[in-house]
Amino acid sequence: MTNLRGRFLGLKRDMADKGTDNSAAERLERNIRVNIYHGIASILALNLAAPFVGIFAVKLGASDYQIGLLSSAPALVSLLSMIPGGKFIDRKSKKQKTVAAFILAQRVFYLFMATIPFFTQDKRAWLLVLAATAMNAPASIANVGWQAFISRLVPASKRAAAFAARNRTMNLVGTAVVLIAGRMIDIIGFPVGYQVAFAAAFVFTLLEIWVLNQIDESTVDLPAAPGAAASTDAPTMPPAESSSDKMGIFQLIRRDIAGIVKHGPFIRYTLASIAFYMSWQTPWPLFTLYQTKVLNANNMWVSLLSLANTSGSLVGYGFWVKKMNKYGNLRTLFMSSVLIFIVPLAYGLSKSLAMVAGFNMLTGAVFSGVNLALFNTLLEVTPEDNKATYIAYYTTAVNASAIFAPMLGVGLLDAFGYFWAFMICAAMRFVASFGFLFLNHIEKRIALREKVSEEADQNHT
Repeated sequence: MTNLRGRFLGLKRDMADKGTDNSAAERLERNIRVNIYHGIASILALNLAAPFVGIFAVKLGASDYQIGLLSSAPALVSLLSMIPGGKFIDRKSKKQKTVAAFILAQRVFYLFMATIPFFTQDKRAWLLVLAATAMNAPASIANVGWQAFISRLVPASKRAAAFAARNRTMNLVGTAVVLIAGRMIDIIGFPVGYQVAFAAAFVFTLLEIWVLNQIDESTVDLPAAPGAAASTDAPTMPPAESSSDKMGIFQLIRRDIAGIVKHGPFIRYTLASIAFYMSWQTPWPLFTLYQTKVLNANNMWVSLLSLANTSGSLVGYGFWVKKMNKYGNLRTLFMSSVLIFIVPLAYGLSKSLAMVAGFNMLTGAVFSGVNLALFNTLLEVTPEDNKATYIAYYTTAVNASAIFAPMLGVGLLDAFGYFWAFMICAAMRFVASFGFLFLNHIEKRIALREKVSEEADQNHT
């Protein structure tokens, strides 16, 4: 009880200390703690609504095609908005209020979703698809903006510990919220349960924005003047040159691409990732349809499946970190990604939700390695200069596959039925994972050739 009271008093103090005359180190530590509080508020808002949009669509009478659109249409909007939005955010010297505005613009769509049952039956599913699609524009821009903002806030030396603490807390809180929300929706019933959940998600969004605004942005180094020396704690995205201020968005994009295509490791990794993401995302709408239409999952079961996946991931991280230290990023990425064919295979063979939940725990452990290795490999192949720009273009490229992959999954379902659609998806995932093994072989050969050439040059001189 004393420890709980101490934590509450610490939270209260952190929320009241913005703008005080504490030392720079104390203000930084406070900002790191507030960033964790922001993560908690964010996951509370998101997990009250996002996990249940798919099953809500099914209950509204959405067709298989509309379920596929719930995955592919938002990806198209993200593809079109992420880079221009990122450039817009990057031109703001102070990003906090801009990010908060985009978060609010995204989550107001949850309020609209809560009103959808008041419309006529023939309009409901399409309105949900349109809302889920449109909200992804401000969502993708808010995400890019938050990354740019937080990279300035937390110096490189503290990022690993700070973000690990935030992610662990969000993972645990998010799982609890999904469980509680799923049970609440089932108790209240359709459609009121969903309406309550979506409205509550918007209320927690207001809390999230308030907490975000408690971060002391005065600790953030603003972009230096052209020609000034860069700080070691400067943002990942370097300030644009003065000539760039006169360029339009599309001129900047053309200039970015001209530089990116010259960086071989990044291009090769991006191409391998596109193939992998295509195979990864193809069965996504099939999972929702199979859970709800074949296995008759309710919202509580959706929550339990999420819990099983999270439990597996918490166990898997330690295992895959050891493998990365031993074999490197790309080899570990292959070792983990080659196993994800198990997910569609399990669905094709499963006749009960309990069996799916068991496999979800296993695949959660596998996916922890995939997610960890994907991001670490990305950081490895991107140059230190313009790292944020490279990451934005990579994310846009892999998101492009999400436009087509879910519709391909629905097409496979229509052509072959659930069992063979899942088997084909499993085979696609298995084959695509070998792209990372092949890429690992290529990069080693290139590194060896460069080493031999360098030694030859030294011997010649």
